[in-house]
Amino acid sequence: MKFFVIIKQHSERVPNKNFKSLGGIPLWKHLVTTLKEQQVYIDTDSEEIFEESKKLEWVTCYKRDQRFIELENSTTFKVSPVLMMIENFLDTYVEDENEIIVTPHVTSPFIRLETIVDAAKYIGQYESVQACTAHKEFAYYQNEPVNFDPKVVQKTQDLEPILMGNGAFFIFTKAVFKMHNNRVGKNNFFFPLSMIEAVEIDTQEDFNLAKMIYENN
Repeated sequence: MKFFVIIKQHSERVPNKNFKSLGGIPLWKHLVTTLKEQQVYIDTDSEEIFEESKKLEWVTCYKRDQRFIELENSTTFKVSPVLMMIENFLDTYVEDENEIIVTPHVTSPFIRLETIVDAAKYIGQYESVQACTAHKEFAYYQNEPVNFDPKVVQKTQDLEPILMGNGAFFIFTKAVFKMHNNRVGKNNFFFPLSMIEAVEIDTQEDFNLAKMIYENN
């Protein structure tokens, strides 16, 4: 199993997000430390992370290709170059097309290695695995009910859960990625996370919540 982590220098919604201190540790280091003794590969445009990673013997860190930096900063290229970055990693570092690949995100500081290992067990039965959160609530889409009959009052515990994709991790193989040019295959398993592991830092409010959880655990 190999872990491929993309870490960028600059963040738009939360300035300097990946370097903000959570419990006295930079945010990016929480995930990387969780993955100690695993095969971790980091793609980064940060000189600080590149230099710091040299001290972490389980990490292979390399500087981001300039073409990907230009695409990220482009005003005309409207999507993330993440799939091209994954393909570049696979072509450079992965020989076995059936080896399990995990792309976790440093913005999920509470994810556990044990959770990822459990999720990876579904590879083979499914082409890919994606972290998610499951919600048993009355859901609507474009003002139309999604998971309930509006003519009756159902108990929330009896509702079909709504699955929300979470960026904590994606799991797949090189063969599946090459087949679909995507980290999600056609036969995908949604792996539900606990409330704490599902915390994903995208906003300052998310970071404040993460701090409270860290300080009270």
